[in-house]
Amino acid sequence: MAEYVINQYRGVFKRAVELYELEKFKDSFLLFETVVQNDQANYQACYYLGEQLYYGKGCPKNVKRAFQLFMTAASNKITDAAYMVGMCYLEGNGINQDSTQAVAWFTEAAKYAHPLSQYYLGLAYMKGEGITKDIPRAAQWLVHSAKAGVIEAQRDGGLCYEMLGKFKGAAKLFLAGAENGDPLCQEKIADYYAEGKGILQCTELSVHYIQLAAEQNNPHAQLKLANRYSLGDGVRLDKKVAFNWYQKAANSEDPASMNALAECYHLGDGCLKNDALAISWWQKAANSGNTPAMIHLAENLTEPSDKNIVQDLVTAKYWWSRAAEAGDAYAMYRLGDCLEHGIGVSVINLEDAFKWYRLASQNGNEEASEATKRFSRSITGKVKIKKVA
Repeated sequence: MAEYVINQYRGVFKRAVELYELEKFKDSFLLFETVVQNDQANYQACYYLGEQLYYGKGCPKNVKRAFQLFMTAASNKITDAAYMVGMCYLEGNGINQDSTQAVAWFTEAAKYAHPLSQYYLGLAYMKGEGITKDIPRAAQWLVHSAKAGVIEAQRDGGLCYEMLGKFKGAAKLFLAGAENGDPLCQEKIADYYAEGKGILQCTELSVHYIQLAAEQNNPHAQLKLANRYSLGDGVRLDKKVAFNWYQKAANSEDPASMNALAECYHLGDGCLKNDALAISWWQKAANSGNTPAMIHLAENLTEPSDKNIVQDLVTAKYWWSRAAEAGDAYAMYRLGDCLEHGIGVSVINLEDAFKWYRLASQNGNEEASEATKRFSRSITGKVKIKKVA
């Protein structure tokens, strides 16, 4: 009798799978539920029912019950279920988030060549989440996954190989990912073709892939493509096309692109000269941490090149400070100059001025070297801090 019941529900399970594959999820859900309630040894049915509950396919979402079903199936060697248990632990769905448990279940499924489990296991080793960081082992698992066609693994596997200095392997993975449409892989392989790194140098292919990445709204690729058009590097020189790509990248809030767009407006490259817009974009880029933009902003607020720009020495000094603290030697020199001569500050501070001159000099700024020598000769006996008149 028991064997008859099992055989009966095998048929129901088969029909449920057929309905699932036809995306008739409401019908498949009812049949999987029936099988699970009546044939407790059908662990595949547990997985399918859990999957429908997890994603809300043909039924209300219930991630807690889905996790329980996945665990039942995974504990009985259903590889897809082991992967889903790993995902539940990774994301904290249906169970408390636990990266260590996630790694354990991804490891279990990866043993049976489950591509997505191999990817997430490799990613865990790459990031050191739930397990000790191990880039060679990360690369090993990511390559397995990449060979199965997982695009994210092609990308991250390439990054791991790059970290290990294995540029031929990185180029191979980036090229595979690029052909599969991944914009980061397209950007990376474009760089590899440009430099001849791990692959034969080819400007034409470099431009081809950077164009593909730019068209997918990769702001770094858009900036690189803009630079090519601005310089005529591998493409015809076209300042207007360059400006359009700078603008697209800047609108994606890429700080370096904001700075480049500001320079276009400042110089009138590919657009009408507009220093007010230049200042606006430099402000945005500087606020996003772009050091060159901080310097441009400080320079233009110190000595405005347009009558519509108001000189603001206090704000200029602020940006010299920010750029100096970010490690720019020229900004260190200019900050020292502000502190020595009372530009944008309420007090002259010779001690701090000397400190910044010396730092700038140590970082290769020649003007600061001269200022440091001058200070060394003349600072003795001077009042080190005094109010600006």
